[in-house]
Amino acid sequence: MKKLTHYNRLVLSVCLCSVVTFSNIYWLQPLLPTLQHEFNISLLAANLTMSAPLLGMGLGLLIFASLSDSIGRRPILLKGMIAGLCVSLLLPLVENYSLFLSLRFIQGALLSVCPAVAIPLLGEELRKSWLPAAVGFYIASNTIGGISSRLVGGASVDLLGSWQATGYAIAAFTAILFMAVYFIIPKQRHFTAQQFKLKPSLNMFSKHLQRPQLLLLYIVIGLAFGCFVNLFSYLMSVLEEAPYQLPSALRSLVFITFLGGTMSASLAGKFSKKHGQLAGVATGVCIMLLANFLLSNHNLSVMIIGMIMMAFGFFFCHAQASTLVSRTAKKGKGSAQALYSLFYYTGASLGVFFIAPFYERWGWQGVLTSTSIALIICLALLALYQVKYTVQQKQVSSSI
Repeated sequence: MKKLTHYNRLVLSVCLCSVVTFSNIYWLQPLLPTLQHEFNISLLAANLTMSAPLLGMGLGLLIFASLSDSIGRRPILLKGMIAGLCVSLLLPLVENYSLFLSLRFIQGALLSVCPAVAIPLLGEELRKSWLPAAVGFYIASNTIGGISSRLVGGASVDLLGSWQATGYAIAAFTAILFMAVYFIIPKQRHFTAQQFKLKPSLNMFSKHLQRPQLLLLYIVIGLAFGCFVNLFSYLMSVLEEAPYQLPSALRSLVFITFLGGTMSASLAGKFSKKHGQLAGVATGVCIMLLANFLLSNHNLSVMIIGMIMMAFGFFFCHAQASTLVSRTAKKGKGSAQALYSLFYYTGASLGVFFIAPFYERWGWQGVLTSTSIALIICLALLALYQVKYTVQQKQVSSSI
């Protein structure tokens, strides 16, 4: 009974931390047009509100993943989350946009402690037979935090009258969730501290980046996530303007389409067993390209189908690519996944700069053109990956 209690407390704590983390990162996405008007800034500058914390998360993941090996998962998780929530409480007070962006970057870096240590913590403390279900709950919590905060953020700004009041509401609610975590998270039983050595860690990162197959996968996921998250950011502005002119609450409902990604992630495993992970990544990218075609239609019903397909395709691609990275990296799997996360979040952060000139010149069709170009590049890189893999297999066969 004690083991069951330990399991429940640990899994619930990690899941709540996930909801807190992604709620505080993504609640502002449906409010980008509001921030544009409030701070009197361009749409590109408003989109940096999402780019800054995602870049912070990518860099923070590398730091926390390494430090937790020597300090411990539980203490670094609690301290990082507390610091991140303190930044959330400061954000509504800020009137200078440069300072606002700086705090968003710091917030992302601090809250990255959750994705950095969550799965290693579960892996150390739970039986192997319990781990798949626990990780499944954790990933579902990522989705819940991201979708619910976008919905609440979009609806609350109309109800409460300002983005600042919405920010306080999100911060207060997630602080209450974290207080529950603080009291129920169990102490670690199986953690063994490792001495932190910078040089070996950097050497392992360097070795991964020198492997063409891994580097290609990193670039692909950076491009794919950069397309996915920034396309929806620009969509918020498009839906605010004519002919749609949707209020914030209705615009936020767009993010319900992300549930298509939840469904696709569950199908990814079955697909890979039959066709392989590389084919799965390519299939996900092709679905995203088809979604772009549907999103070019001005009929809102057709666009909604395109949004669902976009989410379905991206998360299908993401599930396959992360598994393929783990399979490709024979040594240092943890650092290989950390680099994957770095490219993942950095791609989302920098993607806005690639899309911006297309949007300024051609509007929504420019956004779709730029993301289509990036996705076609992804397919070319995956073809190159296949060539590298085939050459490698022939070399192995000839050596035998």
